Amino acid sequence: MLTEISAEDRLASRRSIEALRAGVPNRAAVRHLGTDQQAIESRFLDSLGSIAGERGLGRQLQGFMIQGEFGTGKSHLLEWLQHVSLEAGFACSKVVISKETPLGDPHRMFRAAIESLTLPDRVGGLPEVVERLRVGSQAYAELYRLIQDPQLAFDPLFQATLLLHDRLSQESELVDRIIAFWQGDRISVSEVKKQLRMIGQPRPDLRARRIQDLAYPRLRFAAQLIAAAGYSGWVLLLDEVELVASLSLAARERSYATLAALAGRLKHRTVPGLLMVGTVTTEFTGVVFEQRRDREKIPQRWAERDPAQLAVIEAGMEFLAPASKRWMRLRPPDEAVVRRTHDRVRELYAQAHGWRPPAEAPAAESLPVSMRQHVREWITRWDLLRLDPSYRPDIEMRTLTPDLTEHPDLETSEEDEDPTPGQ
Repeated sequence: MLTEISAEDRLASRRSIEALRAGVPNRAAVRHLGTDQQAIESRFLDSLGSIAGERGLGRQLQGFMIQGEFGTGKSHLLEWLQHVSLEAGFACSKVVISKETPLGDPHRMFRAAIESLTLPDRVGGLPEVVERLRVGSQAYAELYRLIQDPQLAFDPLFQATLLLHDRLSQESELVDRIIAFWQGDRISVSEVKKQLRMIGQPRPDLRARRIQDLAYPRLRFAAQLIAAAGYSGWVLLLDEVELVASLSLAARERSYATLAALAGRLKHRTVPGLLMVGTVTTEFTGVVFEQRRDREKIPQRWAERDPAQLAVIEAGMEFLAPASKRWMRLRPPDEAVVRRTHDRVRELYAQAHGWRPPAEAPAAESLPVSMRQHVREWITRWDLLRLDPSYRPDIEMRTLTPDLTEHPDLETSEEDEDPTPGQ
């Protein structure tokens, strides 16, 4: 017998079913289904527990990668890890690597991370983080000390804008422009100097900066804001990293460099308080390191040209090379997992449509490995039976593999690199 649920809950369940049908589960569906990847979840929880201690030592906890076949639930798992992060009091950003958010463009990656920023107790976004700052609190004093510490080498623009935000908090238009700058917009350096002069503060060595050069300083600053606002840290989840394989060699080099920084592999560019976890298909490393021979070609291109940049790129490639400490593999679903998932999806479908599907679940070996295929087959079958109980569906499925051939059209030019105006 079906339990009566509200129209709102029924609509939410139906949305979750449609998201599962499309292969892109929403947050409600992920919460309902949970995860059976206990080893990865345990590793993730251990990492969350270490972030604060590492941040206190001025270090970034190194991230890790999750590897799995196409359609085995990598995106679902990242949604679950976001849920776990929020429950544990962390701010969390989930970014899907794409043409619009290329891994090799640090500025666009930062913008995407800020735009997708989700908070445990608020709607989300950096302005909501700033609203939680309490001037005069111990956390705020620590933030101010860190930003001003010359050994930490924060860009003077952040020192100056934080001071102006503190002193001129009643000037709403100025405060909005400052927060927009922290989120990735440009700011007039001459205006910052003018405002500092008006409050009688010495003007540090402020200068115009290329927007790409501000990407990592912004990332470090945002992580400090998040910590000062009382959150446990910042989790950055990257989905579909395998898209890097579809780019040109030069774009792959930029992607490796960005990944090395985000994962905490570069001592000179760490972001204390940030944990990065990414997903990638099983085929990825074979394509870029064996077929394309990136680990051979890239040193030939950079050894004499720029050894320092080569070291950065190689750190990213080393991070992506499968290794026991930096990689975790999705466990393929066995029959018990398939049946548990079937029961959960069946219950969600019943809530969505007010009709309970048959209880029989196929054995795991009777269908392709992909959990996505299992779920879509169940939903399609139930749709047909709900409309005509006498019908016997015969559903044909085909296994898809990701296309990792090079596609130059996926690459976009970097955002306008004019320096911050108003020098």
